[in-house]
Amino acid sequence: MVFLISLFLFGMEVECKTVAKQLEITPRSCLDYLKRGFKSDGYYTIYDFKTDNCITVYCDMTSEAGSAWTLVMSYALKNRHMDQIARKTMQQDAPVNEHSPNWNLYRMSLSQMTHLKSQSTHWRSTCSFPTYKVDYTDYVRAKFTHFDIMTFLGDGICKKVEYINIRGHQCAQCTSKWWQQNSRYSPHIDSPSNGCQFVPTQGSVSSENNFGYYIEGVINKKFRCSAGPLSTTNWWFGGYL
Repeated sequence: MVFLISLFLFGMEVECKTVAKQLEITPRSCLDYLKRGFKSDGYYTIYDFKTDNCITVYCDMTSEAGSAWTLVMSYALKNRHMDQIARKTMQQDAPVNEHSPNWNLYRMSLSQMTHLKSQSTHWRSTCSFPTYKVDYTDYVRAKFTHFDIMTFLGDGICKKVEYINIRGHQCAQCTSKWWQQNSRYSPHIDSPSNGCQFVPTQGSVSSENNFGYYIEGVINKKFRCSAGPLSTTNWWFGGYL
């Protein structure tokens, strides 16, 4: 079975309807492909009902058994100062290379994210996925029903996550402290702060931020997302079989 379903098959452009006919479904997320037996990571196309178009996405089918994840944003540390990356929340429309998913500088449009959220149960953030995949170090995952990263706004608010690990500190089914404000800062954790169940203060540096907003405070090279200029922060929406 060919695992890569893209807008171009055998050098010819195909419509979403053709892809849907081949799969006997209209793929709306990476999970739809997993349900049809596609098990390889790569670029796929999904249908966006709001725009009535296909969009190309990157799917992770292998890192966590029985689940599929769609990349919604990824950027290298060297690009951390871009407004769309540093200061826009998940509920603001700030696309970057929205039609070309990549690790170094990519963010879906708000309409794409909103559509994908409707097909997802979970979100997660990973660090330098092409290098480490998922080994649950410097990683966070939550249910949208417990912590909706697309609607959350606040400063230092304890939010429930399924699992989180920062520099080896970890906990499951616990609360962690989050920040996100429109046009001020993207979602992130300030790991020197305590007050929630997850306390990653040991080994942190002054005003260290994790999973985003790396433009203020001191960068901790012991955190994988900020280990070097080519380190990447990766955000995903996904679900389980």
